[in-house]
Amino acid sequence: MKLVRAFLFLLVISAGLGAGGVIQAQAAPAASVGMVQSATGEDADAQSRTLAEAYNVLLDHYVHPLDTAALLHAAWDNLAKEADSKAAPPGPSPDFTGDRAADLQTMREALGAYLAKPNSQPDGFTAAHALIRGMVRYVDEGHTYFLDQQQYRDYQSWSRGDNTYVGIGISVTSKDSEPRIVEVYEGTPAQQAGLQAGDRLVSIDGQSVAGMALDEMTTLVRGPAGTDVRLVIQRGDDPTERPFDVQRAEIHLQFVKDKVVEDDIGYVLLRGFPEPSVVDSIEQDVTAFESEGVHGLVLDLRGNSGGRIDVGTRLLSHFLPNGSSVYQEVDRGGQNSLHSTHGSGQYALPLVVLVDGGTASMGEIFAAAVQEHGAATILGSNTAGSVAAAQVFGLPDGSGLQVTVFEILSSDGKPLNNVGVAPDEVIADDASGASDPVLARAIEILHNQIAANAGA
Repeated sequence: MKLVRAFLFLLVISAGLGAGGVIQAQAAPAASVGMVQSATGEDADAQSRTLAEAYNVLLDHYVHPLDTAALLHAAWDNLAKEADSKAAPPGPSPDFTGDRAADLQTMREALGAYLAKPNSQPDGFTAAHALIRGMVRYVDEGHTYFLDQQQYRDYQSWSRGDNTYVGIGISVTSKDSEPRIVEVYEGTPAQQAGLQAGDRLVSIDGQSVAGMALDEMTTLVRGPAGTDVRLVIQRGDDPTERPFDVQRAEIHLQFVKDKVVEDDIGYVLLRGFPEPSVVDSIEQDVTAFESEGVHGLVLDLRGNSGGRIDVGTRLLSHFLPNGSSVYQEVDRGGQNSLHSTHGSGQYALPLVVLVDGGTASMGEIFAAAVQEHGAATILGSNTAGSVAAAQVFGLPDGSGLQVTVFEILSSDGKPLNNVGVAPDEVIADDASGASDPVLARAIEILHNQIAANAGA
């Protein structure tokens, strides 16, 4: 099962989502979730196994070769950073030689010695997880990241199509190290508090988020329903820092929402490509639209964080001729393979696709494919530029590791990661939410196409 997505950052945040990656879920080994953290031999062994599994996954699956000595030095440096003022200091980094097996053994022994120290495992601190986050930071690639036990369970729920979580109801991107809200979901605590798309995040509960990874922000925001989290933001060109106290609540988002606008235009909002039922829903929506006399279709991918690539390709097969190229995949050895549509009947409705800075991964692949084949007009703002093929691996303690395993290019072979998709027309969203100029322009374009087709 492949997915392309940015880690779902639903504050929550999805990350991530944000946030991209083609992801294949692996069943977690026998987990020790909920295990009491103490400096016992059993716990030290469990942490050692988790660290070893993450290390081997990175070396075996990451799209580019990694230097083991540099990787583990970065891991140890991060342990020292995260332990600072919280747990026992780990001391100088061990000596690593670049030999894979020997370096792992050295690190496991060093971890065991550290865990034998007093105060090496205070509440909320797991040394093995700090080491894994250090390896991920060394990789420094936006689609490779560590998922703690709760985040891994959230990912598993997301991949089953369950979009319920405890959070505040916003989607965030962290492009150029500047966290910014890209969507505030309707009827959520974030909307009720007055947060808006475009707001720049300054801090969460007193901690600066400049340059912070999305998964770290997720941890800061997550908490029990009914408790408050303070977000400080800046809005527009105003440098004033504005605090918002937002109460966490259970959030449930629909992946697919549909309606008819202007009497003859079908509108479908798609938040992600988590599993095949979203395409089933869209197929049913379009069938209903056609029976109601709809003559054009708007597919809204704004805030779409990605998902399974087979699901996205299946949907594309309704808008592109059979055998049309969808994306190119480049593996660890530099080998390139082309993937195409197959099987489904093509819709006759003219299509406009809406995108923004929250459109990531499979959402970007979809937009690029219909744009390059001339099958749709793309409106909005430049997409996230967060596209890669990743795989999610379960680790022995119930946590997880997402690892980039392929690079993804557009159907024409153009890079998408760190580039994104440029719309055919750039139209800014109304930050106040009072109007939707992007949708309005989409309707205008479709009416013009419908009139031209009628004249022809």
